[in-house]
Amino acid sequence: MKNTPIKKFRLSAASLLLGVSLLFSGCSAFQLLGERAPELPDNAQSFKKTDTDSSGIVMEVNGRKYAPFGTLNGKLGNGSLGECLGYVDNDKNDRVYTLCEEPYGNYLVTKNINGIMEQPMFWRDRATYGEDIFTPGYIVSKDDVYWGRSGCYSEMKEFRIEITFEADDVKELSMDYKGNGMDLGGCGVRNAVGGLKNPDGKLPIKRGEVLDLAITELSLHGKLDKDKPFDAECRFFVESIDGKKHEVDYVYKNTVKLGDKDRLTLTGNAKDGYKIGK
Repeated sequence: MKNTPIKKFRLSAASLLLGVSLLFSGCSAFQLLGERAPELPDNAQSFKKTDTDSSGIVMEVNGRKYAPFGTLNGKLGNGSLGECLGYVDNDKNDRVYTLCEEPYGNYLVTKNINGIMEQPMFWRDRATYGEDIFTPGYIVSKDDVYWGRSGCYSEMKEFRIEITFEADDVKELSMDYKGNGMDLGGCGVRNAVGGLKNPDGKLPIKRGEVLDLAITELSLHGKLDKDKPFDAECRFFVESIDGKKHEVDYVYKNTVKLGDKDRLTLTGNAKDGYKIGK
């Protein structure tokens, strides 16, 4: 069991998620009740809903065709809605928004800003029919016949490396990683204990702790196929409690896929150096 004083964090992965979301969505604060919706842009378009014989109602937005998929499970919170792309069927109150938590653009949401009791409708890109795709947890499917076995998952997939700590003086362990030779990002784990009892954060990660580092699905976005194996190359770095940086003399290389897991052990100390191995 993981000790609560150790806080796991993702560095570039978390930044990438925010960056991609902002780039695609233009995120801004929004709640269904109590806050204003993002405003229409100056170049707002009217998106027409059409009824097709094969899949019912569809709406084409920026070259992608979307069909009704689901409704709201709970409520949208601050930052859930991103950019307002336009409106539906010439009704400027019935607006189309991107979702900050869904950076791929596979989902859009429509909401009438004057309809306080009206539930939003989530639309899914028809090109994802039959696929399992990342879906924010607040979207619940209507079990529409059209979508058939098209699946959802609310936690992004990742390749995890579990690290057993049998080393001394470790404040932080970080990892930079590549896939098929391309830089994908980095992540890290550290001792997050602070406050009056530990103002300098100088408490090492204890021997016997098992923490994980991961290559996330989002870090592959736009670079590698998330459903195919890739050649992973990972380099590791230790920050010891004296604040010094140590590059670990070890490079992890393996052909992996999201959903896989591997295990390594970190040994050594700040004086003699650190090693990682099976």
